[in-house]
Amino acid sequence: MIQNLDDTLKELLIQKLPNSTQYDIKFELPNGNWEATVQNPTVNFFLYDIRENLELRSNETFLQRYGNTGKITREPIRMDFSYMITVWTKEVGDEHCLLGDILKTLLRYPLIPPEVLKGEMSDLSPPLRAWVSQPERIPNGWEFWSALDVRLKAGLSYVVTVPVQPFTPTEVPLVTETTVTVRGDNI
Repeated sequence: MIQNLDDTLKELLIQKLPNSTQYDIKFELPNGNWEATVQNPTVNFFLYDIRENLELRSNETFLQRYGNTGKITREPIRMDFSYMITVWTKEVGDEHCLLGDILKTLLRYPLIPPEVLKGEMSDLSPPLRAWVSQPERIPNGWEFWSALDVRLKAGLSYVVTVPVQPFTPTEVPLVTETTVTVRGDNI
């Protein structure tokens, strides 16, 4: 599932960001060892946190009817996948230019468009929602980069909310006809 999300985000940039063939897209830990291996301009999506979105929690169940039977399903659990997006080039000016283009592109798509969805992501309901650099969702920059033992770098916090369905629908019989018999004259 997470690999499908990564593939979806990569496809989003490939399809929606200008000049997408001029840089690599990676999903790796951007530490000092990794930085030394970067040869081409690179956009890196580092997944640093996964947690339930408690604001969207719901315990509702739904009944879907299929003739004389039905299926009871529960609402999916909404999980937030938090990425730090950084750009790695030889020139800081190039990094800032590309990071700005990425910011504008991601802001245009608060709902991930269906044409970029990959694998499991294409079958999910509700659609994938995304937030770019929201204040309450941004990690402390100093702590983040210090923990990675790498130089402080400009980046975008990007959170994608994915509905995860861990529950199997339960099939149940339905009452489709009822007969009521009334006897007596005292009605």
